[in-house]
Amino acid sequence: MITVRFTTPTSAAREDVFQRAAARWNGLIDTSLATEVVEGEQLSGVLIEASLAPVDGPAGVLGQAGPTVLRPGSGLPAKGVMQFDDADVSRLEQEGGFADVILHEMAHVLGFGTLWVRQGLIQNSGTNNPQFIGQGAAQEYGQLVGQQGSVPVPIANTGGPGTREGHWRELVFGDELLTGFLSGTNRPISRLSLASFADMGYSVNIEAADDYVLPSFLRLAEMGITEAVRICDLCRVDRPEPVLLDSR
Repeated sequence: MITVRFTTPTSAAREDVFQRAAARWNGLIDTSLATEVVEGEQLSGVLIEASLAPVDGPAGVLGQAGPTVLRPGSGLPAKGVMQFDDADVSRLEQEGGFADVILHEMAHVLGFGTLWVRQGLIQNSGTNNPQFIGQGAAQEYGQLVGQQGSVPVPIANTGGPGTREGHWRELVFGDELLTGFLSGTNRPISRLSLASFADMGYSVNIEAADDYVLPSFLRLAEMGITEAVRICDLCRVDRPEPVLLDSR
């Protein structure tokens, strides 16, 4: 299971947002991973150390999120970090986006986008058309586009290192939660996203995914998604470099 440990004083309301995000992912992905000893502490599942503190004020770097310690063998996270600038969190709360940002960034701690290179799940890296090639996600994308069999999934081809090749491509997937831009008001977690976690080695409850269809170009335009490069909250999150525990 996902355990969130707060390393800075945090209000009950903000703690609840993190705990609800953890409960959501626990219901979608089997995070009851084997116990590992990390820095003298026995950790089962995934421990996330969370903090909210002043960094550089609003509209600067939102924070840092990702896995920090990986299990031997599977390479799945044993520990991760979610650190956010208090000033940006206050703005996100006012705009109604804080809960979805936490849900999104928690996916990165679990490995979405942050472990793809390590696991060899990207092809055409550095080109205009990088793709995710996990078989489960490719099967789901084939169904979304009405083709038989597996179709490599378009991933973000713009943005900095926290965005490019670490999300689904915004101009294809619109308001799906795991694109690189917090667009729309309904941000579903699709079967495609859950299948990508299965490709990384998790057991998933794919039937618990939200309803999702690919948006048309008209719908993308209505959502304001008309260009590949966007200034967005999710693009401004740094990723830590995880370490792999020694195998026994």
